[in-house]
Amino acid sequence: MLFVIDMQNDFIHKERGLMPVNDADSIVSGIVSKIREYEEEGDLIFYTLNFHGDLYEDQRSEEEKIWGHDLYGKLKEAISPHHQITKDYYAIKPTAFESIMRQYENQSQYTERIEFVGVETHVCVLSNAVVLRNLIPEARIIIDASLCRSGSMELHEKALDVMEGLDMKVVNRR
Repeated sequence: MLFVIDMQNDFIHKERGLMPVNDADSIVSGIVSKIREYEEEGDLIFYTLNFHGDLYEDQRSEEEKIWGHDLYGKLKEAISPHHQITKDYYAIKPTAFESIMRQYENQSQYTERIEFVGVETHVCVLSNAVVLRNLIPEARIIIDASLCRSGSMELHEKALDVMEGLDMKVVNRR
């Protein structure tokens, strides 16, 4: 199972995004490749959209806000056929995920391995990985550090350390 976290215009687009994450556009091609790998394996793919609501500092038009919430560039085509989970701020609601997974109840192969990529490592990637760690404690949780970004490299590294401490496997760490 692959989880692609918050790869939306607001977090990726350097000029127009409301909260762009440093260097996030550099991981887009790698995430598209990862999506293709999981599709070839016939595995489940989920993506989150963070609807950060009406923030005081967001003075954009409704059209611009809709654009900001949308998936970034070529990711949109690659991932939109898969399972979307909308979240408010940090993590998916356990009940929303459990509801989707009921249709795969007797197919444990989907929950053996859960991999995370996306933004921001120290906020939404970490939060969602912890939720899934608690919902499916027997799963092997993998964080591909090369396909995650944070606005702060220090917090990115600390989050990776915390996830390793929670018995998650961090791969492709610089």
